[in-house]
Amino acid sequence: VGTIRTDGVTLEVVDTQKDGDLVLHYCRKLSGRIAVGMTVKCDVDDQRRSAVRRAHSATHILHFALQKHLGSHAQQQGSKVTDDWLRFDFSNLAPVSVTQLDHIESDVRDLIAAGKSVEWKTVPLDEARAAGAMMLFGEKYPDPVRMVSMGEFSRELCGGTHVSNTGDIQHFELIGEEGVAAGTRRITALTGTKAAEYTTECQNALQKAAEILSVKEQNVGPATRLLLGQVRDLKKALSGGKKSTSEASSDPQDTLAPPNQTVARQQLAETARILNVPLFDVPNRLQGLIKELATVKTQLEQREQQGAISVEDLMADAENVAGVNVVVAEVPLANGNLLRQLIDQIRQDSAPCAVLLATVEGEQKITLVAGVSRDIQKRIHAGNWVKDVAPQIGGGGGGRPDMAQAGGKVPAK
Repeated sequence: VGTIRTDGVTLEVVDTQKDGDLVLHYCRKLSGRIAVGMTVKCDVDDQRRSAVRRAHSATHILHFALQKHLGSHAQQQGSKVTDDWLRFDFSNLAPVSVTQLDHIESDVRDLIAAGKSVEWKTVPLDEARAAGAMMLFGEKYPDPVRMVSMGEFSRELCGGTHVSNTGDIQHFELIGEEGVAAGTRRITALTGTKAAEYTTECQNALQKAAEILSVKEQNVGPATRLLLGQVRDLKKALSGGKKSTSEASSDPQDTLAPPNQTVARQQLAETARILNVPLFDVPNRLQGLIKELATVKTQLEQREQQGAISVEDLMADAENVAGVNVVVAEVPLANGNLLRQLIDQIRQDSAPCAVLLATVEGEQKITLVAGVSRDIQKRIHAGNWVKDVAPQIGGGGGGRPDMAQAGGKVPAK
């Protein structure tokens, strides 16, 4: 906030609060010892103060834009501002849609760019009311009051610090909208330097995402959807033990519609929603998906070369023990879902039976699945079976009497 200095003494002011007519300064001592009666010099951190002004004035513009697009019920329920950062709570029953947020943000930016004059003056309460100053229901106001006007679009009663022109806010980036209580929503935004830095970070992240996907920046969202579809289809084919018939290996850029020109942040935000990750985690998540796609493709190709194992193959090696068909086998290039499917088919066709299947996924992960037919569950408990076997491969697990799964991490065993 600023500093308080005198001979041999320096205090850093970290916060100020007003209690009645008394202004309290919360300080951190940097040097010396303060004493009653000292004459001190107070210096405001002008750079920080300017950043606070930008954020505070932006809350007034945001309040106007919210009421314009959501209705007059969207009244302020609380706010917090620091240097080029703001949080604004307002009344609204439902979440604000992406389209509404885009319109609200656009209006705030337009009013900043318009360079409207910001003025404040102390006037009688009745005069402020007659001028159309926004007054919150249930709020008690002194008389006279300080009225802050921005152009002709906003008049509010406010005692805080403000810019002298909306253009001084420079930049505005709406970075979040969430619910904080029943009927209360919260918007978080950046102004000035922080907003400009945020925009640059978005552009860099989007550029990196485009490079990862080998597409143009405006096509990152559609390409991400296609990539997710490729991974999903190939994993489904791998789980079912069947050859994929999808076009998952096609080049995403070749299958996209003509580019849709959008700003970098909107494109990045859309991609983050598709991936369900924070905004700046998009490139890392895309790299993970690319690796996952390559791994699944390799596994599927290997399975197709070797030929998918069938129920008949497994039953050919079954042993009859006390009238029960017992199958214990390793299924190469499989996963837990495929093992369960094979067990279900064996139980349907070859009861009474007890089946324990294993597969190695990756370099260190072993998956065991055990299943028994209904008529022998009192004699053989699938959960206990895998529970006894799993420690031998460095793992553990268990489950139901009819079907259970365990994992391990020592493939050599």
